[in-house]
Amino acid sequence: MHNPIIAILAAGVAGWIFGAVWYGVLSKPYQRALGLNPDDCKDKKMPMTPMVVSFLAAVVMSAVLYQLLTNLGVMGLVPSAIAGLTIGVGFLATSTLVNNLFQQKSMTLTVIDAGHWVLAVVVEAVVISLLA
Repeated sequence: MHNPIIAILAAGVAGWIFGAVWYGVLSKPYQRALGLNPDDCKDKKMPMTPMVVSFLAAVVMSAVLYQLLTNLGVMGLVPSAIAGLTIGVGFLATSTLVNNLFQQKSMTLTVIDAGHWVLAVVVEAVVISLLA
């Protein structure tokens, strides 16, 4: 077995970078779904606190995911991707859906956020499987 700390950190970084790309590509629909005008957001700097917290959260998520995958004996590219997809849809997408429904958020926001979490967990699971 390889070093679990490296696998966890690499998975956290990969999940975090995936999120940056995801929200970068979907920035305009995301901003509209939040009720913001994308033109008004152009020159605003990204606040550092959410960026740091989201990175730390990605590492924590990777550590928990590593523990789940190893305890369940789910390793290998396809099995870990399926496990990540199952966890993402079963826990994260459903939680996002329920929260956004009660907060009366748009379905567009729900799809963007839930899609991010589902795919971020898949990315993290695959990285863990490749490095652990």
